[in-house]
Amino acid sequence: MSGNDRDLQDGSREEWFDDLFRRHHVAIRSYALRRAPSEADDIVSEVFTVAWRKRDEVPDHPLPWLYAVAARETLHAVRSSHRREHYQRRAAAQAQLSAPDDIEAVDARLSAQDPVRAAMARLSERDNEVLRLWAWERLEPAEISAALGISRTAARVRLHRARVRIERILREYCAAEAPRPEPVIHRDQPPAIAAPHGGN
Repeated sequence: MSGNDRDLQDGSREEWFDDLFRRHHVAIRSYALRRAPSEADDIVSEVFTVAWRKRDEVPDHPLPWLYAVAARETLHAVRSSHRREHYQRRAAAQAQLSAPDDIEAVDARLSAQDPVRAAMARLSERDNEVLRLWAWERLEPAEISAALGISRTAARVRLHRARVRIERILREYCAAEAPRPEPVIHRDQPPAIAAPHGGN
């Protein structure tokens, strides 16, 4: 249903919104859980509040548009969370400085790191997000372009470059860790990636 149709059929607005929520709230909640688990419910609420408020702007294929809203709300939520936790983080960092880990504990944590997670940590946030949209949300370049607010060509180029970069890092990791098998990113088994810290 187009925006003009919703203007003309006021009585169907609630039905349209109920259908939008029913079809897409699981995808949006999964998006939020993967990026800001403790804020996921608030993010979902804000996304659909925006969708209702801007219902005349919601396109007929709404999921990429909803992801774009979710990206902004996630960024706001993470920033707010970071501000709330500012003093706790400083206290924890000070405690670590005063009582550093022994070599064995550090080595155990590093050895347990997932290679894909380690590789993602070396990428920019822009590369991380395009890979998340492709691997986690299973979006195609045309949908990624809508979610990120960029052209389809830019989305294809950004995805290609991000995949090239992470594959190079993974090859380096595997060469250093041989004879361990080379990890491969599959859409059916998306990598676990830490929540974003902001950025472009």
